Amino acid sequence: MSRPLQRPPIDPRKRLEPLPLTTFSAHARRLFKQHWKENADGSKPICGPCRRHPKEDECEYSDGPGRSRTKALEEQVLRLEARLQELENPEATTPSVKLHDPYAQYHETQRLSRSPPIFIPQDTAPFAPLSPFSPTSTSSSLPSGRHWNTFSALKPDTEPTGSSGSSSSPLRHNPFNSPFLGAEVCRGVDKFLPHAAEFGFFLHKPTFRANALLSPSFRVVYLWGVHLGQSEALLREEPGFLIRAVQHTATDLLGTHPNRVLHTLQAQVLLAYYFFRTGRFLEAKGQTGAAISLSLGSGFHKLRSTNVWPPTILGLFQDTPLYLDHPQTALDEGERINAFWAVFVLHKIITVALEPPANVCGALEAPGIQIDVPWPLETSAYAEGTLMPESSSTVRSFLGGADTLPLDADSISLMVTKASILFHRSAHLTGHWSPNMGQREFQAFAAGFQTVNRLIETFRSQLPPISTYRASDPAIRTLILTHALTDAATIKLHGIFAYADSASKQHCLTAARSVSLQEVGYLNPIMGTLWMSACHVFIDEVSRLRMPASWPQSPTGEELTEEGLMEYLRNGINALSLYSEDNVLTRYQLTKVQEAFNAI
Repeated sequence: MSRPLQRPPIDPRKRLEPLPLTTFSAHARRLFKQHWKENADGSKPICGPCRRHPKEDECEYSDGPGRSRTKALEEQVLRLEARLQELENPEATTPSVKLHDPYAQYHETQRLSRSPPIFIPQDTAPFAPLSPFSPTSTSSSLPSGRHWNTFSALKPDTEPTGSSGSSSSPLRHNPFNSPFLGAEVCRGVDKFLPHAAEFGFFLHKPTFRANALLSPSFRVVYLWGVHLGQSEALLREEPGFLIRAVQHTATDLLGTHPNRVLHTLQAQVLLAYYFFRTGRFLEAKGQTGAAISLSLGSGFHKLRSTNVWPPTILGLFQDTPLYLDHPQTALDEGERINAFWAVFVLHKIITVALEPPANVCGALEAPGIQIDVPWPLETSAYAEGTLMPESSSTVRSFLGGADTLPLDADSISLMVTKASILFHRSAHLTGHWSPNMGQREFQAFAAGFQTVNRLIETFRSQLPPISTYRASDPAIRTLILTHALTDAATIKLHGIFAYADSASKQHCLTAARSVSLQEVGYLNPIMGTLWMSACHVFIDEVSRLRMPASWPQSPTGEELTEEGLMEYLRNGINALSLYSEDNVLTRYQLTKVQEAFNAI
């Protein structure tokens, strides 16, 4: 048997190292060019090499009208060589495509959020009366925790936790480490708290001031402090405060604190008003919707209901239902009652201000949702142990004229709640008006119109005059809002008929002239919408005076001159201009009023 052939061993000393890829491609290209030059003779229609060795593909010539396939392959080889050179020598070449990080700003914000916290001096005498950093410890519905004297700054890399985390200070992510900037935050928060009720703040303020450091949900209060403080140093960091406030509002329910639902509702309401004021309407609607879902899902609309209502199950833990903790004091229960009505008022004004008339709906009065919670009181009354009696069908009874609760001069929260209902109801009713209604639809509309008009007039007669309150009284701002909502309800209700009905026109003019333009500090962002409605009434009347044949005359003969109307209009524009300096929404509304006036 013959022996199999064996490959002779390879001498390692003679082993050839593989050529680098770039060297190989360059070498191959040189051989290709040399072969083409030596053999290609350019004969047409078939070159010499192809005649000697026939092939199916037609010959390509460099002098043709288009780029030949050979030329295209050669250019591709050049591009690949250049790319290989970049990859093998990145430090010696400039990349052909420069990339950028689209999330660089977000990463920078995240980096700043892990910077050292603000240092706030313990003894800040000028801000002590209103400062939310007070070391005073009182019993409260807010979470208890470390005393101010034992509070120590957290490390820069401290990660966020839920409400129950040990690192619960709302300052742990603030991007400053300066006593000056800390004092600026104090000033901003102290500027916000006297006006907090105008932005949906429903908690007991003295208790809040004593415990503001202890709940992550209250980062939104620091956001408002920065926003209203108007410090140039802090305004640059307002987006960072906003991000932290939104993050903690979205995650604080993951904690275990017994008041996490209440505090999250407060944060959502404050954020909704912030977005509303700054012109970010989609976010405002989103926070409003989240607050509605949370309040209804937690059963706040059934607090102190006379109807049998099973307790709300918040979730399951090891197959055991989790329920909302029972309130321990009248203040605890009162804060929950006021929380629902704060969400309710927010929903009413946001819906009317941001939705087209035909889309104004009553989500909180939809079929199957019955509001039994009693009307709100001031938190000072709850702190004294006062609670409203159990109730049923609170809003439905009011709209049906069956509510017999008289307005108390001290019930500012109750006044603004009822005014928002009438404002929303007027917009909802007129949004469904159509001149092509059938007989049955028209009768239903007319009955609703008369009912709402009667409710508005009755409610207005019960309101205390604004002149009875001092300008320094914080309650005057809520009273101004209440009167303005009531007047705007009249304008909404009668505005669709003012062009053809003299009585409706007179109702609109009287209501527009009644809208207060008094400067009393920060007001609810809806005030710009209400002033704008009044201004449009005056603009329409000026237009009517310039075209007298097309508009109805006043039934009483009480006509305003064009100069008198222009005086009211100038006052309204001045109010819009004043409040538009730091309010994006009002600035936009001022522009729309000026455009409407220029168009007549």
